[in-house]
Amino acid sequence: MSVIEVLEEKLLGNFYSIFRVGDTFDLYFDGFWLIAHNVVSADEDEINRQLPTIYQPASEAIDKEDVAKSVVLSSTHRKCITGVALLPDSSLELTFENGVKLLFPTNTEVVDWQWALNENANDPYLGCIVGVFASGEASLGNC
Repeated sequence: MSVIEVLEEKLLGNFYSIFRVGDTFDLYFDGFWLIAHNVVSADEDEINRQLPTIYQPASEAIDKEDVAKSVVLSSTHRKCITGVALLPDSSLELTFENGVKLLFPTNTEVVDWQWALNENANDPYLGCIVGVFASGEASLGNC
């Protein structure tokens, strides 16, 4: 199977039931995790613009940008994935049934991997189903 075929098989019609925000973004599906150093939504800028007026404590968060990302992740929690795209730079784009698109980019600096599917949400070098260790280089793993 190719990388996109594996991604479609694992993700299309599926949803995540747990998400964690920390040094990485971890989304738990049925038996595997999508882990990433970054997740991006087109809605983040607008959410970040409005947050200080509707919820002032958000402006005091340590990682302010993660507040909007968490809002977007909450909106796609338990929503089925209706579209999976692997972009030329190996960024992963997921479209959800509510129309939200999440991008798992491959341009995070000073990291040794970008995003991966694996069984335990640990370092993808220790095992992954699909992984991107450098922009433009999505590869099948050993899980």
